[in-house]
Amino acid sequence: MKFGDFFKKPEKKYPLQEAEEYKKAGRFDKALEGYRNVLAADPSNLKAWYDKASIHLTLEQYDPALEAYEKILELDPDNKKAWHEKGFILVNLGRLKEALEAYDKVLESEPDNLTLLSEKALILKELKRDAEVLKIYEKLLENDPKNTKMWFERGLILSDMGKEADALIAYDQVLELDPGHSGAMARKGLNVGLRRQFSQGFALLDRALEKDPSNWFALYGKGLVWKLKGTDLKSLDRRYEAIKCYDNALQAYEKATSLNTNSAKLWYEKGLLLKDIERGNEAIRAFNKSLELDPWNAKAWYEKGVTLKELGMEEEAVRCFEKVLEIEPTHTLARHKLKQM
Repeated sequence: MKFGDFFKKPEKKYPLQEAEEYKKAGRFDKALEGYRNVLAADPSNLKAWYDKASIHLTLEQYDPALEAYEKILELDPDNKKAWHEKGFILVNLGRLKEALEAYDKVLESEPDNLTLLSEKALILKELKRDAEVLKIYEKLLENDPKNTKMWFERGLILSDMGKEADALIAYDQVLELDPGHSGAMARKGLNVGLRRQFSQGFALLDRALEKDPSNWFALYGKGLVWKLKGTDLKSLDRRYEAIKCYDNALQAYEKATSLNTNSAKLWYEKGLLLKDIERGNEAIRAFNKSLELDPWNAKAWYEKGVTLKELGMEEEAVRCFEKVLEIEPTHTLARHKLKQM
């Protein structure tokens, strides 16, 4: 150090500069204290609000971060970055509809913002607004037509909506891009199998399992298709062949539930099969598992009630039918069953 430096006055730091230095050094407590002091003196200091918001966001302190972004947007209503980050915070707070409003503020001026459209699609999926998700996917796939993941998700949504022909087109697109995609194979196999193209359906489902032996959905699909084939054979009075199909279906469900214990739909279908082959007590256990995972499934409550009634357990059956009407007050079959008891 030069001798003259001893006589130099230390450089004066302004409060905002000092807070910024604390922020850069990772001393967030001191930085926040500094920004609070700056804002006490100058409540319209946009830079201080933004830095304060970013620290709270980094620390995952979403409530104070949201307050800061709301103040930023009061001062600068057209700040697209702030609207985007506000939306992100609202998602983390579980306030999804408000998050959509924030994202839409940005999309008004940036309708082709693909990142934001992808994030919006995720929120809409969570809100089960499938038709809107599909519209966004159409736009995203125009920009990225080889996006296998998005084609597959499009197929899943279309299947859930009951639009199986359109879903099949999406699964075919996946398989064109990625011939070894076991998920698309399994979904296509189920799709064509339920159209009673049994040989092709089983071939696809088996190929899916060769590619990925842990693909529980392929086993679930085999269970559904074997059950359908068995029902067709039973209606033709080919009972021995039907029993073999039902046995194959049950084996598929057993393997599927060993791989995935958390699918309400899988347990429900297993329960239906067990009920149909007159293994009532096992059917009740399967319906119970389904209802543990999805207690508002009126179909599962109804089928459990029917099975209990067949087993002579009428009081428990009544409780099931009452639960069905609690969930779906217009459920005619449950009301009719109660009148019979």
